[in-house]
Amino acid sequence: MAKGRGTTVSMALLGLGMVLAIIVPAVVLSRQRIHCGPKAFAHAAVAADSKICSDIGRAILQKHGSPVDATIAALVCTGVVNPQSMGLGGGVIFTIYNATTGRVEVINARERVPASHVAGLLDQCEQAQPLGTGAQWIGVPGELRGYAEAHRRHGRLPWAQLFQPTIELLQGDLRVPHILGQFLQSSFLRPSLYASSLRQLFFNGTEPLRPQDPLLWPALASTLETVAAEGAEALYTGRLSQLLLDDIAREGGQLTRKDLASFQVEVVDALAMPLGDYTLYSPPPPAGGALLSFVLNVLKGFNFSKESVARPEGRVNLYHHLVETLKFARGQRWRLWDPQSHPEVQNASWDLLGEALAQHIREQIDARGDHQLSHYSLAGSWSHRMGTAHVSVLGEDGSAVSATSTINTPFGAMVYSPRTGILLNNELLDLCWRHPRGSGILPPPVPGERPPSSMVPSILVNAAQGSKLVIGGAGGELIISAVAQAIVNKLWLGLDLQAAIAAPILHVDSKGRVEYEPSFSQVRPWSEPPPGRCLRALGGGASASVSWARCALALGTPGVDKLSGGGTRPVSWPSNQGQGGVHTSARLGSPAPWFLLCLGHSF
Repeated sequence: MAKGRGTTVSMALLGLGMVLAIIVPAVVLSRQRIHCGPKAFAHAAVAADSKICSDIGRAILQKHGSPVDATIAALVCTGVVNPQSMGLGGGVIFTIYNATTGRVEVINARERVPASHVAGLLDQCEQAQPLGTGAQWIGVPGELRGYAEAHRRHGRLPWAQLFQPTIELLQGDLRVPHILGQFLQSSFLRPSLYASSLRQLFFNGTEPLRPQDPLLWPALASTLETVAAEGAEALYTGRLSQLLLDDIAREGGQLTRKDLASFQVEVVDALAMPLGDYTLYSPPPPAGGALLSFVLNVLKGFNFSKESVARPEGRVNLYHHLVETLKFARGQRWRLWDPQSHPEVQNASWDLLGEALAQHIREQIDARGDHQLSHYSLAGSWSHRMGTAHVSVLGEDGSAVSATSTINTPFGAMVYSPRTGILLNNELLDLCWRHPRGSGILPPPVPGERPPSSMVPSILVNAAQGSKLVIGGAGGELIISAVAQAIVNKLWLGLDLQAAIAAPILHVDSKGRVEYEPSFSQVRPWSEPPPGRCLRALGGGASASVSWARCALALGTPGVDKLSGGGTRPVSWPSNQGQGGVHTSARLGSPAPWFLLCLGHSF
């Protein structure tokens, strides 16, 4: 963390659909070094995945709104600027730190399985991948009820005030944002978009809208006005509910008024994992906080430091242990079932937080790295690496909010409600990787069940120093890998905030293959391959996998799949240039620029 008592750090890993694992710091500001104007704060921060939404969150803080107020306003905006990633038809998870009480709570408004769903739905999993289009995949949206509960518990400004900036955005000269335009122009997505009800919103005849084309969305503006005036219940029990349900029914969906009315938000204590001087607070299952905690707890035991990775051999050793730990983490994903719907896994996640399992895993990590997937207890799982948006906010009083929202894959189910302007999620697709331990049989969905998730809106707190790190991610299955590595870089390897964010990441996919960003360090500690191990790995073919990590990274060989490569294109804000090369289903971008609440920063 930045040095000095009272220093506060906020950053968000932001990814838009297939543009993944982008890390955006909001601000690093010190009370002693920064002097701001009357409506700026030296120790407050907002990080959204667009400047316009960060500005909206900032304005809420300047009006003396709470961090939750600013987060909600930024999320509402993001649903317009990046509708391919999130919106009112999805779900959200808040992790909230109350500086007054010291308590960290999680508000989980993730989508739920409706009471009635298509028989044999999960038999369609393989055919539906990777996009999961169609109304049969829609979960009961929880986004607005999540906002309402967060505002009820922690809001300060009037509810309607949080929606007004986005209403004005929609009613003004709204243009297609660059990222949305890229998704609409994608040759992969375009046929599905054209065949869907989204065509009426995002196409001009037979052609998708392009960046900076006018975006006319009066239905959503009207919906936001109604919600601002009447509250979230307008969508769940009020006059908007039937409009939404009728539109979904026309697409073949089976959501009912009872599904909407009965949706319940869960409020629980955050998971707590000690990490040296810090404590990591993250959301429990079905969110991914337990897996993030597990990865960091295992790695903590290897005592990596700035000194230990100073030489190439040390960096290779870190990469090897990181890859092996990520593989073991994949083998524990069965613990992310919804404990409310599956009592048999009620306490399964607690083992992930304990030292006994962490030490057992450390003992299983040897120098080989070429074990079969069964060594890691990996159940078959779907590659799911798209979607979600994230907002991090720090308040002037030291309170913090980390919130992740999603409609799942790009544009969700590609079902549009023309009378409400809402895009619907396809969250039930996440049930496809909910394999039980030791079995390939998918259990049927349980009404009210929340699908498992990699979302990990998290907050690290050093109570002694009064410092915090607010972090979260977007990008589906890449989230845990990216967030964990950013934390390792900052807390243990001594990287400053910029370097911790800029560092490329490693990732282990569902097949056990190692993937890395094209700028990943290619250290060469040996002039010749070590006998045996690397030669055997390199002879295994492109699908051989994780055992290649150590050798490929050490020797600079092409033995590991790249997440992206070549080409430059804007990824987030206009001034941000990210790497845009194509991998089968992923793109990675370089860090976006900083948004500061007032000029100046310090590390």
